[in-house]
Amino acid sequence: MAAIENDVTADVTDVLPEEEIRICLFSIGEDTYAIPVDVLTEIIIPQKIFPVPTTPPHVLGVINLRGSIVPIVDIRPTLSLPQQSVPGQIAIIKLGSLLLGIVVNNVLAVLSVTVSSVQPLPPEAAAQQSAAKNRARFLKGIIQMENSVAALLNVERIFDEIKLA
Repeated sequence: MAAIENDVTADVTDVLPEEEIRICLFSIGEDTYAIPVDVLTEIIIPQKIFPVPTTPPHVLGVINLRGSIVPIVDIRPTLSLPQQSVPGQIAIIKLGSLLLGIVVNNVLAVLSVTVSSVQPLPPEAAAQQSAAKNRARFLKGIIQMENSVAALLNVERIFDEIKLA
């Protein structure tokens, strides 16, 4: 009987590998942000952006991406950051059937991080009620990395907030 009990408890300490998510890190201004790779279709260099009359100021215009018309937006105003007129790179994001390009300064890396490295927002950031200046509502969490942190964007909420017309 003692041999059976030892067999049952022998492998209890084995740990399953932790789940990982793939993210794309990019800079907007001085800050580092991340989005899940599963919503990112590609990163492109800036090209001719055709302005569209009567669109909000954060809609820079549209581009023709291999036959698809893609709106290009600057999400800086949504994140309460100063707007920038010249894009560094454009991240093409697909959410459902909608394609949208967001302007970023530089793409820094595509990497895998453990789910446990994504920390919830500090309670004081999440508790802010001022909708105009609360960029925390557009964040899912903070990603802890070896020598830095990045804010994980809530792409769905940003898409809901951005008005194209």
